[in-house]
Amino acid sequence: MPRNIKGLLGSCLVIPCSYNYDQYPPKRPDRVVWYQYVSRGYPIVYDNWNRNDVLDIFKGRTDVYTSSHHRTCSLLIDPVTLADHSQKLYPWVDPENVGRGTYRFFDTTVTLEVVGTADPPVIEIFGNTVIGQSVTVQCSVYHTCPTYPPSLRLNIPLRNERLTHSPLSDGRSKTMLTTTLFIEKEYQTVECYVRHHGGRSASASKTLTSQCPISKLTVSSASDEFLEGDQSTVTCTVSYTCYRNIPTLTWNYGNMPASSDTSKLSGGAQWRTVSTLTFTASANDNGRSLICYARFPGGQTKEASVTLRVKRNILNLGWSFTAPATITGLKGSCLIIPCKFSYKNSQPNDLQMM
Repeated sequence: MPRNIKGLLGSCLVIPCSYNYDQYPPKRPDRVVWYQYVSRGYPIVYDNWNRNDVLDIFKGRTDVYTSSHHRTCSLLIDPVTLADHSQKLYPWVDPENVGRGTYRFFDTTVTLEVVGTADPPVIEIFGNTVIGQSVTVQCSVYHTCPTYPPSLRLNIPLRNERLTHSPLSDGRSKTMLTTTLFIEKEYQTVECYVRHHGGRSASASKTLTSQCPISKLTVSSASDEFLEGDQSTVTCTVSYTCYRNIPTLTWNYGNMPASSDTSKLSGGAQWRTVSTLTFTASANDNGRSLICYARFPGGQTKEASVTLRVKRNILNLGWSFTAPATITGLKGSCLIIPCKFSYKNSQPNDLQMM
């Protein structure tokens, strides 16, 4: 058992105790009495055979966990009072059978320290703190009341949570709450609250500063080809995780109309800015690059482009066409749609009618 142990005022205290022997085994290994260590006499702290002989300051507050198989002799004090402070105690196994080879149990004592303030829990974060990703959050508290372990509470939604209780080699126990946190904000404070048996509580907090990744810039249009003289819609899109990173999107064709829109994506961890360009291609644009530029508040820049493939519009070559706007046909018969065309220049030698 430990030589010293702390107990929280008003809570319980379990003093872990175990024994072993190579010879002179006890006749009653399940018979354990705890005593107060003094210079003379054997004041009783716990004795289930002689309860009336227990010291008044311990009467009704002590119990013993024994097991002849596991050879345990642990003492429970509940609740812990100020009278327990600096008390020096020791157990005796099978005290009615003392002989020449009996172990001197009073040579192994434990001294109690009573504290009135609960220690704050310990918060640990595991994983990469990047917006849009998940990390593991652990809140732990160390105590000496495993019979009635403290409760833990976090200020974040619990996902895949686990609550564990573990004994430690120094006589303390560890209660730990583990959960998964999906990061949605650049700055987020995780708070953990502990409440001990007896009502005393404490809390701790940790602020997460998360990274704000920015996705690749993309330029897209409805078609890979542009018709000379016709208006087409081209979009430039960028996604990012921090609202403060709203970019300014511009085009290398600055003389053409463009509009921008920023929205929050479903899921809560991403924003998107889209610039829509109304682009009218000319014959000279064929083979050139249409470039979108993104400039972010921190000075970071990105760009993306597409190579223009422009189809010549025959109307721009001096050709004209005439055809009726509507025509009526008889079901089951044939239908001829009259069409005329003219051109300012000479007729090309390879002209084909299709």
